Amino acid sequence: MKSAISLSLLGSALALSNEKVGFVAQQPLIQDACPSNHLLDNGKCLPLAYGNSPASVAFQSNTTDPSPHTNSLEDARALASQTENFPWTFWPECFTNEKVAEPYCVFSKQDFASGRGIFIVTARTFAYAMLQHDAFKRPETLERTNHYENPPFYQHEFPGKGRGLVANKTLQRGDEIFASTPILITDPDLYDLPESERLALLHRGIDTLPKSTQSLFWELMGHTPDADAIDDRITTNNFEVAIDGIAQSALFPEIAMLNHDCRPNAAYFFDEKTLTHYVHAIRPIYPGEEITITYINNELPRARRMRGLEKNWGFKCSCSTCTAHASLVSESDSRLEQIATIQQDVLSDWTESSAATPATAELLISLYQQERLDASLATAYQHAAETYSSFGMKWEAVRYARLSVEMSMLDKGWNDKDTAVMQKMVADPTMTWSWKKRVGAKSGCGCGKSH
Repeated sequence: MKSAISLSLLGSALALSNEKVGFVAQQPLIQDACPSNHLLDNGKCLPLAYGNSPASVAFQSNTTDPSPHTNSLEDARALASQTENFPWTFWPECFTNEKVAEPYCVFSKQDFASGRGIFIVTARTFAYAMLQHDAFKRPETLERTNHYENPPFYQHEFPGKGRGLVANKTLQRGDEIFASTPILITDPDLYDLPESERLALLHRGIDTLPKSTQSLFWELMGHTPDADAIDDRITTNNFEVAIDGIAQSALFPEIAMLNHDCRPNAAYFFDEKTLTHYVHAIRPIYPGEEITITYINNELPRARRMRGLEKNWGFKCSCSTCTAHASLVSESDSRLEQIATIQQDVLSDWTESSAATPATAELLISLYQQERLDASLATAYQHAAETYSSFGMKWEAVRYARLSVEMSMLDKGWNDKDTAVMQKMVADPTMTWSWKKRVGAKSGCGCGKSH
């Protein structure tokens, strides 16, 4: 079962990815099964539609001395425009060394998302693979994104907390707050490059964005006064996303303006097909109420949450849960511990000696509700649906599957595997893997025998 936290803010410049190690290592093992005109990606052969012409061009790697860039911005635009079928607005700038298998380059496309623009700093292989997604190949799939003419919120400066977004009308559970495409995607493994080269790529990337999008970037806040202004804004506001099975870091200016709360009223997910970040209300939000998300795994105990937030984002959490009386904090931590125990040790136990019952699943839901972990109810409802199904209780299973689908779509996305699993349960619990799995078990309640 997927974790309730579908994405995590990076917050730290040292968040590196090791996923490419497996990608490179497995290539020789199954290369015979992958045709030469295909790309081996995450164990799958993908058509190398970009294998001819522009992608096969070897972009020249740069040196930092005497000039950080091979081409001026004007020359890079001219060179790109002179290359037939070239998919980028500017000729890429690249750096490499003995630590990297392929040069890291900055790839920019100013007409992306109806002129919002984007730049991608990664290896050529992964940048061109992104071009195969609907966001690039089918621009009409972005018709619902980046609309801020009449938003359901306004910006507000909160004393001691900075800028945030406040609802200007009542938002019901499931209402879309906004949907955004990234203005930049960067590879966490860029830290294999010397800092001067990594920063040169990031600065070039910002320069290639449309002016209006550059303004969105510069309105963002950093949290390290002595750091490079661009690098600080990126590392502070980045989100970690998975694209083609590879960890990348993406920046969405609008969601970066949402403040943290350990018990938020909004949830978000990343739709890989359209490269779109969706934010929805997960409970009623009333006019004048701040719209919040969680930056962390908010099912951790208070002390761990506060340490993580201060380390990665430089602030002490002042949400109502973290600032409650010590007795209330202790009770909250106790509930969180019981939530973890019930999920891991009871409801996830499918052996004959399992102690799981419908009452246990109901307790889990109750604990999540007490903790106001609204988005995580998707997981609790899924446990309940599968537990009732395992005792042959069809309509109870459907009831909770319906609830799980609703919350999973808001927190994990409509293309998430948990959403699909619960949709199958809604259609017919008797055809799912859990149906009557616990009927007749030693610890079973026998409550499914009459259904």
